[in-house]
Amino acid sequence: MSGFSRTLRLSGPALALLAAEMRAIHRLVEEHAATSGETIAIADCDRGVSYRELNAAANVLARRLMALGFRRGMHADVRLCPSVDLAVILLAILKAGGRYTWCDAEPVPAGNQHVIRVTSSPEEQWEIRLDDVMPGDLRCGPNLPVVTRETDIACLLERGGGQTPIAVPHATVMALKSHSVGDQSPWTGEPGAFDLWIPLMCGTTAVVSAPRAAAA
Repeated sequence: MSGFSRTLRLSGPALALLAAEMRAIHRLVEEHAATSGETIAIADCDRGVSYRELNAAANVLARRLMALGFRRGMHADVRLCPSVDLAVILLAILKAGGRYTWCDAEPVPAGNQHVIRVTSSPEEQWEIRLDDVMPGDLRCGPNLPVVTRETDIACLLERGGGQTPIAVPHATVMALKSHSVGDQSPWTGEPGAFDLWIPLMCGTTAVVSAPRAAAA
């Protein structure tokens, strides 16, 4: 039998979907993990992790969240002090196709076990205990095939005073990232939508604020 080859031809809608998928925040982090994986991605007062470690840990956590019922389009309320672990958690939520609201929970009470509060509908909420799902092995975890569109909401920013949170789609963060290309200096700040994701999408280092110890 003679050999043959096939050429994959994508239709207009399929090409549009592929382009939109490539404009998701976590896809750029995955690219840096593949091309410059040993570069330090994020650091706090205790440690720093490389892009390879950050991406692998987020992949493992995303799969564990999905095994517990977290699905694309769901919302996660994360109340945790700024840290490397927080970056892993937020990246995992995006990789699973979800969105999040982050609120600084400092100071952290001694012995407090943090949870993610997940909302799947206005009537249904549940909690996932982080101690049960945080990965201990940073060497494994392939990227997830969950499709994320640039119009999908990545996070909601709280404004305080009872005001409606601001919904931030992936496309908005990507647009701001385009103004930061070439800036390789470390970024320092709170891990909100822009202080965290823009440096990680640019391939530089994000330095998050050190967590404050709780008063005795």
